[in-house]
Amino acid sequence: MGGDPVMEPAFDFTAGGNFSPFTDYPTFLALSQAFEDTGVRAYKGQAGNVMENDVVLTAALSIHSVEARHASMVRRLRTKKGHDSIKGWITEGSNGTLPAATQAIYDGEENVMHGGVDVTQLTGIDSAAVTEGWDEPLNKDQVLGIASLFLA
Repeated sequence: MGGDPVMEPAFDFTAGGNFSPFTDYPTFLALSQAFEDTGVRAYKGQAGNVMENDVVLTAALSIHSVEARHASMVRRLRTKKGHDSIKGWITEGSNGTLPAATQAIYDGEENVMHGGVDVTQLTGIDSAAVTEGWDEPLNKDQVLGIASLFLA
């Protein structure tokens, strides 16, 4: 793709011992939600950078849609198991009961402006419902900041 590949990172899914995803199922699900929600927004954020390559764009948007299905399912599973009361999609930038350290994943999701139009004014639909209709993109620096919590 014209660049030098990056070195394979070493991951620490405990975030320096702050989480126990391998021994605590609710924590595993919470981190799954955080990773999947990040993935949805990360792929959307980079789509514009690969628009010139139809093969890469198609692959990226296919992965984006799979990430979205995974995110929805794990969010619903957490609610079904009683670990949260969230919907299968993000509402107004809320991280539900996830730790505060995950808020960067959800920042910006309260946006109601699309195509230069305040969709709440256009439709009369409340802001919570409008924000549920779009996943806002994350840029590379935002994604790396989120990922840095889990890099050893």
